[in-house]
Amino acid sequence: MARMKKQDKELQKMNRYFMIAKVFLAMTPLICYLYVSLKASMNGITFQQLLSQDPSTTVVFLIAMINPYIAYLVQLIQKNLIKGNTKFVCINMILLLVAQMLTMNLFYLMMLLYVFYRAIKYYNIPVLVTLKNSTIKQSFVNGGGSMLVMLVSCISLFATIRLM
Repeated sequence: MARMKKQDKELQKMNRYFMIAKVFLAMTPLICYLYVSLKASMNGITFQQLLSQDPSTTVVFLIAMINPYIAYLVQLIQKNLIKGNTKFVCINMILLLVAQMLTMNLFYLMMLLYVFYRAIKYYNIPVLVTLKNSTIKQSFVNGGGSMLVMLVSCISLFATIRLM
């Protein structure tokens, strides 16, 4: 009975970590919108004028707009963890972490890395074995949504490099 209570507490912690990550990811566009609006008002121009005049702000705004979709993918990862679909979980976890690296979102990279690490430990997922047993077709089927995020991340990395 005591073991069951301990597992329940650990599961509640896991759910809390996932919820915090999803809330932060979902709130990013609002925070970015407020930041860009404040920056525009400080410069005495409109929101759209700032986005058209400052390409680095536009890239940051576009990166922030993809985060609610990442929150949706994290929700799908959490559901597939419960179902035991480890191939879906591992492929999407890795693709989302690489996407955060490409966009240079250190805060979200560390947050997702911690949540995924805790999930791997709690559910005892053999990541390397699961990835070795996955085929390329399964990777495209399971990681399709995360590959879209990777595409946007690659484009934003290219734009960021060009702006430097």
